[in-house]
Amino acid sequence: MMAWMQASAEDGSALYKTKCAMCHGDLGQGKSAPNLAGTTKSVAAVESVLTKGGEAKMPHIKPMAGLTPAQATAIAAFVKTLK
Repeated sequence: MMAWMQASAEDGSALYKTKCAMCHGDLGQGKSAPNLAGTTKSVAAVESVLTKGGEAKMPHIKPMAGLTPAQATAIAAFVKTLK
């Protein structure tokens, strides 16, 4: 893994835990929202869902409130580390 991607994923871990884990589970296993572990979506696709919305189900129909593009990238990089 590239160093910048690893650093981004590490930062994304903390953001994921506070903004995503309550629905997607601590390990991306899914709870009240879909499983993210092993997703085939690219980092860019995950980032797009967070910053632009577009998913068919709540809460990702709209962009995630209070999330900067850099934070979305960090979360997306972390999501790609979930197995």
